[in-house]
Amino acid sequence: MNGNTGKIVNVDLTAGKMTVETLPEEYYRKYIGGSGLAAKLFWERGNFAADPLSPEAMLLFMNGPFAGLRLSGASRNSVAGCSPLTGHWGDSSCGGFFAPELRYAGFDGLILTGKAAKPSILLIVDDKVTVEDGSAYWGKGTDEVTAALKAKYGKDYRTLVIGPAAEHLVRYTMILNDGHHATGRAGFGAVMGSKNLKAIVIKATKKDMMLADPAAFDVLRKDLNVRIKDALASDVLHENGTAANLMGGVYSGDVPVKNWTSNFWEEAADALTGSTLTDNYLTRRGACAYCGIACKRYVEVKDGPYAIPDGPGPEYETIVAFGTLIGSIDLAATCKAGRVCNDLGLDSISAGGTIAWAMEAFERGDLTLTDTGGVELKWGDLDTVINRVLPMISRREGKLGELLADGSVAAAKKIGKGLDYTVHSKGLEAPMHDPRGGGHGMALTYAMSPRGACHVADPMLFVEMGARYYPEIGFDFMLEPKTGENKAEAAVMSVALGAIENSACFCQFADAEVTIPDWLALFNTVAGYGWEAKDMMAAGKRVFFLKRLINYRYGLTSADDCLTPRMLEPGKDGEAEGSQVDLEPMKARFYELMDIDPVSGIPTPAALAALGMADEAKHVA
Repeated sequence: MNGNTGKIVNVDLTAGKMTVETLPEEYYRKYIGGSGLAAKLFWERGNFAADPLSPEAMLLFMNGPFAGLRLSGASRNSVAGCSPLTGHWGDSSCGGFFAPELRYAGFDGLILTGKAAKPSILLIVDDKVTVEDGSAYWGKGTDEVTAALKAKYGKDYRTLVIGPAAEHLVRYTMILNDGHHATGRAGFGAVMGSKNLKAIVIKATKKDMMLADPAAFDVLRKDLNVRIKDALASDVLHENGTAANLMGGVYSGDVPVKNWTSNFWEEAADALTGSTLTDNYLTRRGACAYCGIACKRYVEVKDGPYAIPDGPGPEYETIVAFGTLIGSIDLAATCKAGRVCNDLGLDSISAGGTIAWAMEAFERGDLTLTDTGGVELKWGDLDTVINRVLPMISRREGKLGELLADGSVAAAKKIGKGLDYTVHSKGLEAPMHDPRGGGHGMALTYAMSPRGACHVADPMLFVEMGARYYPEIGFDFMLEPKTGENKAEAAVMSVALGAIENSACFCQFADAEVTIPDWLALFNTVAGYGWEAKDMMAAGKRVFFLKRLINYRYGLTSADDCLTPRMLEPGKDGEAEGSQVDLEPMKARFYELMDIDPVSGIPTPAALAALGMADEAKHVA
């Protein structure tokens, strides 16, 4: 097998048993790798009746076919399974250094089941996999544990670590790679916590990879690396990070304010944007393995109440989630909040979204001091958020910690109020891009995304900005962001490309310079698939369909392809004032183009058969 190794490790933590399995090459040709391969394996082997935090639950770590290649953008991997936050299919991706190391060890993925008898560490050294005692690290933050593991095993060992919040089964906890790179969404840190698995530590000594056409790939790799590094977008990301365009987002209405009650806060444009972070707090830049962009930030806040030492800095999502979303434009406080979330192991998007909901609920009187155990929740009060709310959530401490530890939807249901001003799709708190300002097509793909509201499940955010153009597959629309015109047509293309990207585990930023012919050349020179564009797009569509079939088995239908009332209100101010998403016509047209049944929300038998999915169709007939 080329590119992929074909091998995965099955780990039963209850029995302490590890087995290596070779997968059929057909699985890769049909589902690529990453989240697509994870979906295929989960479809076949997952226990759909299991609670996601039970020993029977399956947690999958999967590489794409390009992991380990010295190519910008190819260092990501996917984590997948049943999300403890949403109760249905979830997947989350992460850059960094874990994926190449797993590939060099000879594996495409790990499948974890069971529960260790005591806090444990999974240690992988080349092809040897063992479970080690992790009791000394339980209860400690990710920063301390990452440092301790590297001191024990070696600084070149790669680590995946969960924080105390995951140990307390907070349902939106993350897994942190080498202290900086987050598998943030859908709560898979809690799944590791439920299995008594504090960390995965890995080291490989060999870097051999079998490629279908090494010479042709090397020519392509060198060309792509230069193009990716020299691109204007890459230069902007390198200089000012993922928040580089926050200023533009403020003026377009893309940046949500106070739980999406406003679309415009002019002072935020200067106060929170990437160049301000660079000028005031940046100490150095970082990169994922082999990446020439280096968009990662290291920051230091030298003095004041939010002082933090040199270390990982916040991405765009964290800056907004602990900035305008909760009524603050204090960038130092945002840096501190991001560092606290990292150490506790909290997904900053769901944490910020849940706290923003709680602040609005408190302002409305739907949450009282009795409900919060005496904690006041006021817009912009980062002192309380950092020093009280986040630690309480991570420990499920008191009424407030327990209320917010399961996310905004569960909290609203628990108090019986406020569900109409939650901001999510399928139970996953929305990212920090408001479609009323950013583009109505993004609202459609939020609603259609199998895992829930997601800005990285597909490239629609960039498509509506005019930053992605794919004439080779017939996409030639000029899109106006604040309308629904041609958005279903764009979404059909976008969800397939997003499935390809996430199954190949490729970075969206590097992907900006990868054309359809480049994609085909990568798959064919690395894995030897011999694909044409139609074959590749069919694989993407197949992955998208399979994830929807998984959700159907969890009870989701077309009724769940929706947004909350807050997200469908007209924009309040700024350029987005009066902008209102008309979701239903876009949704109906999307179903029509994709041959999806408008009641069940799953593809028709004919649509499945056309993609070679007749066997899958039998299970949902």
